[in-house]
Amino acid sequence: MAADAKRRKRRALIAAAIGVAIMLSGVGLIAGTYFYAKTPRPEELALKENTEVFSVDGKQIAKLGAENRTVVPMETLSEPVRNALIAGEDKNFYQHNGIDLWGIARAAWNNLTGGETQGASTITQQYARAAADDLEITYARKMREAVMARKLEEEFSKTQIMGFYLNTVYFGRSAYGVGAAAQAYFGKPAAELTVPEAAVLGAVLRQPEPSDSFAGYDPHHNSAAARERWNYVLNNMVEMGWLSAADRQAAEYPEKSLKPYKPGQHAGEWGYQDRPTGNVINYVADEMRAWNIPDWRSGGYRITTSIDSRAQAALEKQINRTHQWKRTCTTKDGKETCTETLEKAVDAKGTQLAGQPKNLMAAAVAIDPRNGRVIAYYGGNDGTGVDYAGSNGSGAEEFGGHPPASSFKIYTLAAALENGYSIKSRFDSSPLSKKNGDEADVSNSGRDNDVSCGKYCTLELMTVKSYNVPFFKIAREIGPEKVVDLARRAGVTTMWSNDGKAQHLGQDGAKTGRETFYYQVGFGQYPITVLDHASGAATFAAHGTYRKPHFVVKVERKDRQTGEWKPVEGLGEKVESRKAFTTEIADEVTSVLKQIPGVHSLSGREAAGKTGTWENGQRKANGEKVYPGKNSHAWFVGYTPQIAAAVWVGNVRQELPIVDKNGDNIAGARLPGQIWEEFMNEAHKAMNLKPEPLPDGTDGRIGDPDKGDGASPAAPPPSPTPSCQPGECEPSTEPSSSPEPEPEPSKSPSPKPNPPSPSVKPPNP
Repeated sequence: MAADAKRRKRRALIAAAIGVAIMLSGVGLIAGTYFYAKTPRPEELALKENTEVFSVDGKQIAKLGAENRTVVPMETLSEPVRNALIAGEDKNFYQHNGIDLWGIARAAWNNLTGGETQGASTITQQYARAAADDLEITYARKMREAVMARKLEEEFSKTQIMGFYLNTVYFGRSAYGVGAAAQAYFGKPAAELTVPEAAVLGAVLRQPEPSDSFAGYDPHHNSAAARERWNYVLNNMVEMGWLSAADRQAAEYPEKSLKPYKPGQHAGEWGYQDRPTGNVINYVADEMRAWNIPDWRSGGYRITTSIDSRAQAALEKQINRTHQWKRTCTTKDGKETCTETLEKAVDAKGTQLAGQPKNLMAAAVAIDPRNGRVIAYYGGNDGTGVDYAGSNGSGAEEFGGHPPASSFKIYTLAAALENGYSIKSRFDSSPLSKKNGDEADVSNSGRDNDVSCGKYCTLELMTVKSYNVPFFKIAREIGPEKVVDLARRAGVTTMWSNDGKAQHLGQDGAKTGRETFYYQVGFGQYPITVLDHASGAATFAAHGTYRKPHFVVKVERKDRQTGEWKPVEGLGEKVESRKAFTTEIADEVTSVLKQIPGVHSLSGREAAGKTGTWENGQRKANGEKVYPGKNSHAWFVGYTPQIAAAVWVGNVRQELPIVDKNGDNIAGARLPGQIWEEFMNEAHKAMNLKPEPLPDGTDGRIGDPDKGDGASPAAPPPSPTPSCQPGECEPSTEPSSSPEPEPEPSKSPSPKPNPPSPSVKPPNP
């Protein structure tokens, strides 16, 4: 057995010697080109570098990428710092041509004599290994590394090769490359490292993470070994003439500047799964992919979004809420069934939802009408769950909209004006009933005809009072297609029909006729997203000019030579705009909506807005309502010239009644209106936006005031014509009689619209 062991060792020594000889020969290099051809060249290696995402006012909101890496140009590091980073791994870096022969011989002997397994690779070889994605320590791999290293040394400078290595190597603490390592260990940019600090990082490279047999060289895990290795690094620097003996003597271990560490603390990604702006990242992804940038998450980009941190903070302050669920699983007949029940809701301090029932959820979006930038977005607490402000899923599984109810009337009103109606057109708003021969049952949410105008009320008043019947009649008269098309032009991209299918308006295959959207579209039966509704409001604020909502303002990438951030050509903000409808129509609608906010008036500035409330439509098998008289969706949408915002309040996951903490029904004018008002006041103030007026409109000069089905009251009988001239007639002997007094105008409180249930199916056309 002993003889066999000696023979095996002798054969291994001979093989190692032959391998070294081959690597040194031209024949070895020629043969090695086979291996090299299978491995990407350094300039082709796509480093997984973090992409950082910022708000438009410069606040970082996310860091993306599976690996925590920030590429650092070597020119930004001082020469002593660069040398400290490599002195522990390759002190002969400047003397060899990519292969350290003495190191190979020493490692071979150590490995074959039973000592500690060693790689004996130069940093050039280590980079080659990473590029080849091959971490085995075998002689075949060593040969390939050597071939690649020699070619690297022929084509690139020592500084370039050092950069390849230091931006690729793993330093522990989830940090890839020296840029991330400087932050993870010392909380500073790599360019600010001192020589003693760089030596700590150079020492860590030997073994960054603990193993079963050794705790590694991270000071957090193994302080004594880290200090010993740090001394080794500095001593190597003195030996190579990179550090004077006096400076070595004066060097102190940087204990005070070392940062404490918690596992997972410096993970490559944050801001997507742990905060509300995580949903913004999904929209950034859509825009970057549309520009055909597949590596946008890990390509080292700096993306400036449209989000304004001041507006975002104002919005989150109102509605930030986290829902916690309990998962319960049971097994029956070998099959596991799991259910989740809502345990509780956790609110940020002082929000409008604090103390409200746990099933409540709110979502809101704010847009700058002047450019289409989405300045604030809240659809949930992270980017991985349901986005209650946008669309989710795709194809037949796409979901996300909410019935906008009366808030949708802003589009029906504009469509009416576009088709010959006037805000002074008069309507009979009496409820419709199938029993009376009408095609559908349509009520006015419990309100009778306004006593001030009876069955002869203006469309303007019907909008302010939020009656449903006139808007049903308008959709019936001009056709649902025209109402939907007006909404599409304003900014509504998706609507869900009664069968739950998403119709992408304006795209091939979209169905918008009566078979898909019946006349109830006029008062908001069919779901839309909060984002789209905010976009539509922004179009009215911009006098009828639609500007496509967008999230990316600027895309930059770092110059690898200078470290300077430079715009990426062809990427960045592209404001897409078009005229949706005339300025006159937009301003006429605004003039009506200015009368609605009422108690939700903003501090010192004009605003326009519209409420919306939708009744819970769940029914039992016999058609009886499950929650009669209870609501499930409530909205407030409104704008100033600088900000358009839509707020929705509803349920998380399942449809339940939405009542406040006092047990009262939530309607658009209540909780959503309060959220909208508080947000708008705070956002305008934080962004230093000065008050600007809204337009007054034409007061009914657009369209035909006689267009409508209003029943004009009977005219009073004419006064009798006297038979004599004034002063010549005898005084009347009949007692005088005064006419009946005119009824007082209605002084009812702000309406709380409650349209019919969305479960009402339209009759066959």
